[in-house]
Amino acid sequence: MWIFYDNRKRSSQWLDKSKSPKTFPKPKLYQKKVMLTVWWNSEGLIHNHFLNPSETTTAEVYCGELEEMHTKLMKLKPALINRKGPILFHDNVRPHTSQTTVKKLIALRYETLFHPPYSPDLSPTDYHIFKHMDAFMKRKKFSNLENLKSYVMKFFGPNQTSFYENGMEKLLTRWQQCVE
Repeated sequence: MWIFYDNRKRSSQWLDKSKSPKTFPKPKLYQKKVMLTVWWNSEGLIHNHFLNPSETTTAEVYCGELEEMHTKLMKLKPALINRKGPILFHDNVRPHTSQTTVKKLIALRYETLFHPPYSPDLSPTDYHIFKHMDAFMKRKKFSNLENLKSYVMKFFGPNQTSFYENGMEKLLTRWQQCVE
């Protein structure tokens, strides 16, 4: 998800005929932003990564993040790693489907679920995590990357297990609707 430094958005409002609407600056065409990637399960956040502004997500970068997430998951849930292998559900962008990534997932013993192309409605991260994060970030403006990162991490801090369970439960319903 792209996280913008300036999250102020124009909103609708009811006005009396005699009142004029508040002025609001038009967003810049190329706003300052940072890419956030998250890995989570039904119990909470496992790993997150803010991509450096000069960096792009390549298969090598993604595989490095998979390694880091895997290491954290081994500490958090060793039973999950030691069984047949965790199930990973990620979208089908090129770095996620490259040969390098496929080999890394096989080496880590991850099973992957098929993600239909152009189906953001099936991504729990999109419809659940980022939807709520967007509301959390509403009207916020950050002057630097450290402030932005700190505020984003506040979003993940207080969320209870039920928040993450709810996101996974919605996946089951959405998946069934898609298949039917």
